[in-house]
Amino acid sequence: MTQDTRAGDLAYADARDRLEAEIERFARQSGQTSLEIPAISFEKGETRFEFLPEDLPEEKILEGLKVIKNHIEHIRIHTLDPGYVVFQSLGPNLYDTKHFLSGIKFKFVSITNNYRVEASRSGNFNESELQTCIELFQLFNPGKKETDPTKKLEQLGVTVFPPEASQDSNNGSAGTNPWGPIAGYDSIKREVEECLLLPARHMSVFQGVAQLTRGDGAANLPGAILFEGPPGVGKTTIARLAAQAAGLPLIYVPVENILSKFYGQSAQNLASIFDTASLFERGILFLDEIDALATSRESGLFEATRRVLSVLLRKIDGLDRTGGLLTVGATNRAEDLDHALLSRFDQILRFPLPNEQERSSIFQSYAAHLSTEALAILGRESDGLSGRTIQDICESAERRWARTLIEKKQALSTPEAETYIRVLKEKKAGML
Repeated sequence: MTQDTRAGDLAYADARDRLEAEIERFARQSGQTSLEIPAISFEKGETRFEFLPEDLPEEKILEGLKVIKNHIEHIRIHTLDPGYVVFQSLGPNLYDTKHFLSGIKFKFVSITNNYRVEASRSGNFNESELQTCIELFQLFNPGKKETDPTKKLEQLGVTVFPPEASQDSNNGSAGTNPWGPIAGYDSIKREVEECLLLPARHMSVFQGVAQLTRGDGAANLPGAILFEGPPGVGKTTIARLAAQAAGLPLIYVPVENILSKFYGQSAQNLASIFDTASLFERGILFLDEIDALATSRESGLFEATRRVLSVLLRKIDGLDRTGGLLTVGATNRAEDLDHALLSRFDQILRFPLPNEQERSSIFQSYAAHLSTEALAILGRESDGLSGRTIQDICESAERRWARTLIEKKQALSTPEAETYIRVLKEKKAGML
């Protein structure tokens, strides 16, 4: 048999090691520690992968076809007989007919009570073919299904902040003022209240207005919002407080838990997170630093990144969009986002750096004992600083004052205004 070599093919040993590592990781996560590693071999110039599922119903084969098509283009039905179904890749370029007969084949075989799933091709597997094999194995070996969406998301490395957390917090989010310590940003707060808080509390009013104006009882509410602004301006905090006040779970997705060194795993992780989050009747899915997941296509994307972008586009706006799930993306660089993704957001809320009055208010929230004059000086001298940086300054001033009290053996007292001003100047000097 003539071996078909292609650019991007994996060395057999690398493919085997990656397969074993992925299956072992999957076995741990799914609680199947005794799961048998599927067989992969390279003989007579052909790579072969196979495993023996417990059953092979038709609907499972169709699900398998979906997995295949997620990673491999131009799939044809090679054989469709009772107990023997084969799908084959025609290659990435339909005009290059020399690869039509050498593309990878996926076989689903049922003989009496014996079942086999197999993938084989002349030469080595490439990245997408290997990932397809891994996901087919996972499809037929799901393990014990976790029905609690919170626990399922935790298994995916996601943190869920339940709405009950607002009942125990002291930030006032369960009362008339949901924003607690967040000073300024009045226009941002108003927009978040209109698109999130008020609908959660008074949905019937929004539906009634839509019925009167458009003759449609479906409330005109956004399904995706983008928070844009420099670091430290309160994007994450606003999302948490809004979710608490609305009585909704906040599903916080750190970027590093989506990105994976294994090809195709990032897109699979993201899709699983969206699918699991949709099990909540309503919720907020917060994707922090979304620009790391979906940079502009003009910047030159790797194939794996394109798959992540494809999942994002499909989940945010398309057939896969879930009505009860509000997606909030946060970015420091909206200009770097892919244009197609940017257009999917129904609203873009821009978080600027706080102005002088807002900076004084932020200082007051962390140093309520200071005089109006001292707060005004701090607000004026902190131009260009974010709320997070101001918080850091106040906390540093407290620690420095505590050290002074200890060293001088003085009675407990609040820091002097001069301590805050001195730390502020040092902070700004260090930023130059």
